[in-house]
Amino acid sequence: MTAKTKKINIGKYSKSITNLLYPIYILHTIITVLAQLLSYLCMLIWRYLNGKIMNQYNLKGIYKDIWTSLELAVVDRHSGFHTFSLATVNNDTPENRTVVLRGCNKKAKMLSFNTNNSSNKINHISKHNRVSALFYDKDKKIQIRFIGDASINHGNSYCQKKWDSMSKQSKECYYQNINPGDTIDSPDLVKSEIKEEISSSFSIIDINIIKIDWLHLSSLGHTRAKFTKENNFQGEWIAP
Repeated sequence: MTAKTKKINIGKYSKSITNLLYPIYILHTIITVLAQLLSYLCMLIWRYLNGKIMNQYNLKGIYKDIWTSLELAVVDRHSGFHTFSLATVNNDTPENRTVVLRGCNKKAKMLSFNTNNSSNKINHISKHNRVSALFYDKDKKIQIRFIGDASINHGNSYCQKKWDSMSKQSKECYYQNINPGDTIDSPDLVKSEIKEEISSSFSIIDINIIKIDWLHLSSLGHTRAKFTKENNFQGEWIAP
């Protein structure tokens, strides 16, 4: 009795194997490309973070970041540094309030903000012009304290130029009929009427910086530095 030999269709099985392996090849190619992209992305992130870390432990880098951040904060209302706490001295009593950063000049070592010329801070600065400005960005966990001498600008060409660049909404608060801080029977009594000319209530305060105290809060350890005018703002490490 002769055994029958079964013929195997190699072409049929080869095609089936090819159809099976092709999706695997495509998947492998996609994974390889994604891995390369992820590696490149990680490298970019590492370079960015490394630069930030290096600046954190480099006095020149910190000083540069301070002024760069504040310059951006002048135009970016979403910045953590867009507003700051201004401390003045009222006789023997310190007083604090939040103001909006309106100017920053690294070369002149100066910060600026606008205010109502009838506000109490004007009287405080007129009698004692040494002030403190406190900035804090909760996302960056960076606190910056400035000590400086404030000067009042009122009714000059500097104020006029600034006034001309302001929006109608920004100008409105300087036309209110009651001075800031005055006692009133009702908030409804405060009215504003915009006029063409610059308001006599508009003033600009410039703070000429004499000391900067920078602090970075971190779970890995806080870092603190100071920059003073007497040391030409070269920077020194101090304990946090």
